[in-house]
Amino acid sequence: MLDRLAAAAMRVPVADAAAVLLFDETGDYLTVAAGQGFSAGFLEVKPLPLSESTLDREARSKGVALADIGAADPFGLDRATGLTGALAVRLGPAARPLGVLHVYSATGRQFGRAEIALVQGLAELGGAAIEAAYGLQDLARLEAEKAQFIRVTTHELRSPVTVSQSLVRTVLKGYAGPLTAKQRDVFDRIGRQLDSLENLINDLLDLAASRAPGLAAEEGPIAVMASVGRAVLLLQPRAEEKGVALKLQPCREELAVWASEEGLDRVFVNLVGNAVKYTSAGGQVIVSLGRRGDDIQIDVADTGIGIPEEAIPHLFEEFYRAPNARRLNTTGTGLGLAIVKELVERYGGRIRVQSELGVGTTFTVLLPAHQLT
Repeated sequence: MLDRLAAAAMRVPVADAAAVLLFDETGDYLTVAAGQGFSAGFLEVKPLPLSESTLDREARSKGVALADIGAADPFGLDRATGLTGALAVRLGPAARPLGVLHVYSATGRQFGRAEIALVQGLAELGGAAIEAAYGLQDLARLEAEKAQFIRVTTHELRSPVTVSQSLVRTVLKGYAGPLTAKQRDVFDRIGRQLDSLENLINDLLDLAASRAPGLAAEEGPIAVMASVGRAVLLLQPRAEEKGVALKLQPCREELAVWASEEGLDRVFVNLVGNAVKYTSAGGQVIVSLGRRGDDIQIDVADTGIGIPEEAIPHLFEEFYRAPNARRLNTTGTGLGLAIVKELVERYGGRIRVQSELGVGTTFTVLLPAHQLT
């Protein structure tokens, strides 16, 4: 963006060189961030104290400053290229200046009102773009901090929940003495609530990892068939218990994507787990994969309850569950699909869904194929 700003400044009729200078966090120093028309190495100029540049101090306070032909540029850029005339225009508002746009001309060429107006307009647009870029950086930092907070908080919750589950199971197994029917019912309810709380904690940890790159597992070439196979194998007992036929249609070709093994497994365990959860006894779930152009396509198709048409646009929103899924009273946090979408997009892919209420649902994941050497 800064390079384009400098290049655009070069289109001013009398411009022979242009540079974008940015203030540091204190506003006391300027650094050359981009430029056009200079020799190699101009970006290596050391940060300059604002106190040493009359031109930039005036531009910061008044918005525009001109250096007469023959005036020395404190950065030495004009001396290195034979340029002497300089126009400096502030980037950003006076209350919060972001930097200065320098435009240089050769000896004998002057900046008139028209040229100054052009550079001012360009600086206004450039300042807005830089401010927006800083805003995006702030948002990314806040998102990472939020993810870190979720990770720490949920990690601290996981330990007492795990201990509580262990104690409840101990009681239900009779190790603490016989239970009446009423007592067993109470402990069963406590156990189910603890299971739901554990699911929420695990999903929040997964969501935090998908949002903060620093928390994510290391990425590399991952065999897709192996990841899909692990998900099917893990969920096969649950499918058999429900009376659901879970089938895998493999691909003979060795297919790989650039991802983390943990993240890719999470994607398929979530999708296959949902398919089994929302398919009744006698139904089936078919997982298939193959190549589609430069992508690898993975389909998870079920003959389950389907998704209402009005719910489909909201499926990947955090904490959202379709109305018919909530009515089934199955455990769920509404975070699983949001995590899946985050991970798929992190790996450069996309996900889509087709569904018919009462007939079934197909989730399709498309990931760019990685060439194994």
